[in-house]
This record gives sequence, structure tokens and C-alpha cells, in this order.
Amino acid sequence: MTDSVQQQLQKYLDEHDHAMDFVQLQGYLFALVCAPQPIEPEQWLVDVLGEQAAKSDESVLFALMNAQQQVSDQVYSEGFNLRKVVQLRQLWQHNFANDAPILLWSQGFAIGVSYYIEPLLTAQAVDDDSREMLLQAVTVLSLFSEQQAFCAQAAQSGQSEQQFAEVLFDMMADFSLGFAELIELVAVQSGLFDDEQEWDG
Repeated sequence: MTDSVQQQLQKYLDEHDHAMDFVQLQGYLFALVCAPQPIEPEQWLVDVLGEQAAKSDESVLFALMNAQQQVSDQVYSEGFNLRKVVQLRQLWQHNFANDAPILLWSQGFAIGVSYYIEPLLTAQAVDDDSREMLLQAVTVLSLFSEQQAFCAQAAQSGQSEQQFAEVLFDMMADFSLGFAELIELVAVQSGLFDDEQEWDG
């Protein structure tokens, strides 16, 4: 996606109250491109654009498809690098401000992964180790989306919120890098999806 297309998309999203923030969109698209089967645009455009989805200009839809392809390339071709997408703010509390990039990315991820995570976690054919790893990955990648849950996990870890935020961000970077492969593994184990499917996002 070119810089000009990205800027136009950011501007459009900023101007519409019910649309996702651009960083939130990045987390959302990350979850979608890791899905065990494609999520149709008709489904996710409403999440991204809200009531504007049906009225959106073709240039906006084109930009969103470009954004999805860019994230897909990052995941499947380049090796996803979370630190290139979002940065952790220095003080842990600042990462829960409404405009905090890590908060927005995690919120977007949590919305996107909800399309497919429950059947994978509850599939009887999935072994316990894979299920536990997937649950941990989803928890880590979405934990910055909700301050109360973050603080509870920090207390449970025995670390200060500041220490935990820094450790969690490192864990997010690690889990996001291998998340698509983990989804593929669990999806094949589950038997819910065609194991002949191409895992190219």
C-alpha cells in the first residue's frame, strides 16, 4: 500500500465516528489474515466502517483491500514484526489512553479473532498443549485491550504494572510472529477445516 493510499484511508477513518481507527484496523486485519478460512469482506467491512460500509466509495474499499494485502504480506512473506506497527508508550498507564496504539491494535485483534477462536478452543480433537498455547497467545495479544484484565494479570504475575507491560509487549511480538502457524496447527488438529486449504491469508 502506497503512502498516499494509506494517508487517504487514515483520513477517511478519522472523519467517520463509527469507523475503526487505522491502528485498530491493523490489529483487526492481522487477526483476519491468520484465520483458518477466509472471512468474506461483506462481513468485516461492517466492523471496520460501521453504517458507512454500504455507502463507501470504491476508493475506500480499494484502500482497505490494499491494507489487508499488506498485512497478509507481513504475516506470510516478510515475518510479522509488531514493533514496526505499534510502539509501547513509556509509562504503562499511557498505553490505556483512548489513542494509545497498543490499546487500539489489541482491541482490533480481539474483534477479529472472535470470528474463529471459540470453535478452535472447544474442538475435542485439539490436544491440550496446542489448546493451551493458543489460549495463551490470544490472551497475550489482546490483553492491552482492557486495563482491568491487564492489571489482574500483572498482579498475578507478581510484577509491577510497568514491568509487566514491558514483558507483555515482548511476548506480543513473539506470539504475533508465530500466530498464523499456530492457528494452522490447531485448525488442522480440530478437523473443522479442510486441511488441503492453502494457508496464504
